Amino acid sequence: MRINNNVGMWAIRYLQTLQRTGQEQAQALAQATIPLTQNVSAMAIAERMRAQISGYREAMQSTYYAIGMMNVAEGGLRSISNNLQRMRELAVAASNATLTEAERQALQQEFTRLAEGINRTVEQTRYNNIRVLGGEVRDLRVQIGPNEGQQMRVSLPSVDVRNLGLENANLNSVENAQNTLKALDRAIETVSNTRSYVGATTNRLASAARELSNTMLNLTSSVSTLVDTDMARSVMDWVRTQLMTRATAGVLSQSNVSNWNALRLLG
Repeated sequence: MRINNNVGMWAIRYLQTLQRTGQEQAQALAQATIPLTQNVSAMAIAERMRAQISGYREAMQSTYYAIGMMNVAEGGLRSISNNLQRMRELAVAASNATLTEAERQALQQEFTRLAEGINRTVEQTRYNNIRVLGGEVRDLRVQIGPNEGQQMRVSLPSVDVRNLGLENANLNSVENAQNTLKALDRAIETVSNTRSYVGATTNRLASAARELSNTMLNLTSSVSTLVDTDMARSVMDWVRTQLMTRATAGVLSQSNVSNWNALRLLG
């Protein structure tokens, strides 16, 4: 007995529905998300949360850029501090009145090379082509959160020889060496204070980055709860759809199946 036209047409429509459902389920499995039509409210909430996550991601990027800048600054300041310490040792040695002229000149030559090294360090210590120790970091605003007003302002002084008060320092006489010692102590204090500021700023930025990371993790977990597919159940649903599709196709191919058997296969 052949399936009548009504059952055949119904089976064709049902087969088309199953095929669409199977495609949606396969796509959901591939993307590990629930299709939009299954939970519109959850998807709407998830989209808003994804927008928040994007904001946190940008803030994290800005924060880590600033941390990188601070690390570069610390490296340059460490080098300058070493130079200043050596220059102070030379100034102490030059304060000895018993030095010969040749010895004093030798001290002065090394002193000059160290001063030039400071200026060279200031020039070469750059982050994204910004001279971070050359006075170009002034009221730099770092976005440390996804919302307006969540900013940290960072400023770094110029620590070249002129701004450290060492432009005219020399060891050509005992008196000059003594005056240079005083100038060097002030310069060393300036660099030390700047390093302390850089360290404290880096710690604040690192703390902000950790908070951003934790919040992003929690938001991502929440989005996952809302939209991620229950893989085991989804696989079973997909398998069931595939089996029903094959059964429906089989109904259409049979010429001696009763109406009741056809409906039972489709149901």
